[in-house]
Amino acid sequence: MPATKGAFIDDMFVAPSARGQGVVEAMIEAVGVYASDHGWDVVRWMTSETNYRARSVYDRHATKSNWVTYQLNT
Repeated sequence: MPATKGAFIDDMFVAPSARGQGVVEAMIEAVGVYASDHGWDVVRWMTSETNYRARSVYDRHATKSNWVTYQLNT
């Protein structure tokens, strides 16, 4: 399998006062255009499992991966 190019976004944050105004949709679209223009194969991001509002938007624009994130605190 050949190597691919991609990006990882730790999380997308929209100020509470701007939520519900299409900001996150615009962010996802802009990142998608940028990725496509630069030959990236994938863009991934994570969010809290309990961030239901954001996840409902993400579910409309992307595919939930089967990857699980782990964290080691030191």
